[in-house]
Amino acid sequence: MSLVRVDVTSRVKGKYENGHMNLYMGDAQVGKVIETNQGFQHEMAEGFEFENDKVFRYEQENPNEVKSYVEGCDEGWC
Repeated sequence: MSLVRVDVTSRVKGKYENGHMNLYMGDAQVGKVIETNQGFQHEMAEGFEFENDKVFRYEQENPNEVKSYVEGCDEGWC
């Protein structure tokens, strides 16, 4: 299974909660931004990445691609 990095920045919304900015895609929290003495730090959920002011999600390259129409060809009829 091959993964590709997809820019999802335009689909991410921020919501200020409990002293930091939570990042959401739809109803799912995908990360948060916390202000520290060193500046802003980004903590992203698994499968998400923050780089150069953009949010990326790792997705399967071709999720609908059919690899085989049958499984388990041990019966000899494939």
